[in-house]
Amino acid sequence: MEGTAERIVKIEGFTVACDMPHAAGNALRTFTRRSSLLLRLTTAGGLSGWGESWAFPDASGAFIRKMLAPAVLGASVTNPRKLHAEMLRRVIPDRRGQAHMAISAIDLAAWDALGRALQRPIHALLGGALRDSVTIYASGPLLPAGADRYEGFRTAVEGYAKAGFSAVKIRVASEMRAGEAAIRQAREILGPDRQLMIDLNEGSTFHDALTLAHRVADMDLRWIEEPLRHDDLPAYRALAERMPVPLAGGESFCGVEAFRDPVAQRTLDILQPDLALCGGFTEALRISGLASAFGVPVIPHVWGSAINVLAALQFCATIAHPDGGRPLPLLEFDASYNPLRSVLLDPKPSSDGTIAVPDGPGLGMEIEIDRLAQYVTDHWVVE
Repeated sequence: MEGTAERIVKIEGFTVACDMPHAAGNALRTFTRRSSLLLRLTTAGGLSGWGESWAFPDASGAFIRKMLAPAVLGASVTNPRKLHAEMLRRVIPDRRGQAHMAISAIDLAAWDALGRALQRPIHALLGGALRDSVTIYASGPLLPAGADRYEGFRTAVEGYAKAGFSAVKIRVASEMRAGEAAIRQAREILGPDRQLMIDLNEGSTFHDALTLAHRVADMDLRWIEEPLRHDDLPAYRALAERMPVPLAGGESFCGVEAFRDPVAQRTLDILQPDLALCGGFTEALRISGLASAFGVPVIPHVWGSAINVLAALQFCATIAHPDGGRPLPLLEFDASYNPLRSVLLDPKPSSDGTIAVPDGPGLGMEIEIDRLAQYVTDHWVVE
């Protein structure tokens, strides 16, 4: 298939951003604005593909223009893995940070373009879907910045239950008593049959996280996510030996090497790579293979725009999960205010708490950037 028409001739970046209704966040930080980098690759034959990186959109855009563009322009979308390898060769000094975030956007876009060229969904290109629907869980609400970090909490969780979510992940602030009360309130609202998870967003301490886990051991938590700073592996290993609830993490890990020690040392029970940060589909395949060898489930972290949601959904269709336990994988749905996603995609769970995996070409649906026009704050082109 490879020919002139499949060669990449244009890289476009669209920084999209929106103001939040009010300052909110998690145990570690609050914010008033959210943003992301959406990236479009275009081939000589007019094919296009979309990718995303959300953590540092301006830095990722600059990195792509200055460092990665020479490897991308002229490359064929028929071999995303080869393109990925060439990009990695150019970023040897930075193999666990900004480089992988920038590479993620290009890799996602390359796979999307290949899928559109072949008229196949990405999950088919990755070896085939193991399922045609995925359980979706509500992730929220954000914690208001005011004195009452749980203002509106009950209403939000009740809304998730009414919307049909069979699983919910709540954010928990650092104050232990209020956090315990919120967990118990969420379980009361959701009942015994829905899955409940909590996210401490790296905002706790070893002692407090362990104490909280034991105090809510009767709440049947599916997992506790990132109680400590994500790179404090010795603390996670010690915590894992004492924790009565599974530990989840990995959204801030970039590249498969960053996941190696947590998996080998059994510091995380669930891995959560973010496809828009970890290195895209190509790197996620390696991470999934590593996890599978150790029997560790993979549940992608999802933030940003509709593109990352679609990428995670395609990937979830292909993930093999360990035998036994509760059905996996799950798809994270950011339930907070996010027009960067909802303008293009606003999925609702079906009666069984799942959403269908799109089977259209590439990511599964067309990305109409014009619908995001009011949120585009910067647009650049490299040819």
